[in-house]
Amino acid sequence: MDDSFDIFDPLVVELRENFSEANVSVINNPEDGLNFVLSNLSKKIIVLLDYNFKTGQPKGHDILLKIREKTSLVYVIIMTAKQFSTISHEELVDFVNNDALAVVQNTVDTEEILKLVSNAAQQLSVRVDCVLEQWISNHSEDKQNEPYLTTTSGKTYTLKDILMEIRQQTKFGRKMERNIMMLAVDLLTRGKKQVSND
Repeated sequence: MDDSFDIFDPLVVELRENFSEANVSVINNPEDGLNFVLSNLSKKIIVLLDYNFKTGQPKGHDILLKIREKTSLVYVIIMTAKQFSTISHEELVDFVNNDALAVVQNTVDTEEILKLVSNAAQQLSVRVDCVLEQWISNHSEDKQNEPYLTTTSGKTYTLKDILMEIRQQTKFGRKMERNIMMLAVDLLTRGKKQVSND
């Protein structure tokens, strides 16, 4: 999301070349970008977010906070043309407390931004929700949409529901995420005395 980017911007071209399997989108209006992110929470998303849009439009800081109202599982890299010293202390604290993956200047080398995006993509690939999504995608559409789990209170969840709950970090989603991690550790360590180097 950047009001000065277009599809021919060198960074956009590099992103498309380096992440050819990804859907690299350029969205110039922050409200449209926010709507896009919030409408696609079931997908893996990395956002390059401009700090300062045109006058009258929300700032990147505001967009980050609105994203965080809905999910903590979208990776956001803040980009700015401003000197860091001109960004308010409150906003910098918000960037840290709301898990902005990085804050970089627009003038930084494209390779550095590609490295940040690559690191974010790696983190996405090992997150519980992303591993679960990969596992779910191996099932038929019918299997994904049939009841998979019923809670003690009687609420039923499909595989897709469980994924969405984890992505939106609901109370149930956080509990499922923790249970999946605990099960994985238990299975990994059960009866194992030695792990192969393969």
